[in-house]
Amino acid sequence: MKVDRQEQDEARRTRIARAAFELFARTGLDSVSAQDIARAAFVSRTNLYRYFPSKTHMLLAHFERTVGETRAEALRRLSSGAAPQAVWQLVTARMADLGVRYQHLVGAVGQAVLGRSRPGEGAAGGPLAQEWQTAQTLVSLVEPVLSAMRQQGKLRPDADTRFLAALLVDACLMSLLHGGHRNQREVLLDWQDRFLLLMQGALQPKPGTGALPPLDPQGDDPPGNSHESEK
Repeated sequence: MKVDRQEQDEARRTRIARAAFELFARTGLDSVSAQDIARAAFVSRTNLYRYFPSKTHMLLAHFERTVGETRAEALRRLSSGAAPQAVWQLVTARMADLGVRYQHLVGAVGQAVLGRSRPGEGAAGGPLAQEWQTAQTLVSLVEPVLSAMRQQGKLRPDADTRFLAALLVDACLMSLLHGGHRNQREVLLDWQDRFLLLMQGALQPKPGTGALPPLDPQGDDPPGNSHESEK
């Protein structure tokens, strides 16, 4: 049946991406060959390239799955009434942890996402489509938090949360690529500064004053002190 074939293809694609990531995590992207990945995933090299055009796209596919799991948790918490600040804390803690633990892979992910082209500029389903899809997955991780902030009256009603989310994603990736962070706390502090800077124009002024309210995405928690439990 067609559905069974699709399920088999998806399972094989997931297996390849996971096997590739495990190898990349140990020795880095450049040290792993296509034959290494094919052997670890129990597929032929022909099948390997049928599902992924390059090692970078295997890495992106696995990264997307991880981001998707964090997004599902963030949505669950938002729907149960958690404060957007607390959910932002969860999201940034997990992403910062990934950035620090797999710092040797950040360059490949960051360059692919930041160098993405608009849909339609590459072959359908090809490398450009994968890069764009990864970027949109990251945007979809951030946007629900911003939408919840807008619903609570913390952002202007006309604030474009999709656009703001894309700006934050790019800013955070640039931070990981060029920030020289030594640990998760330094990443979180850097991201907090970028968040505050980018969000100022979207804040809803206080009624009757026109003044912008203070915005602390970490709530009452000092940045970096409460994230270890989220690893």
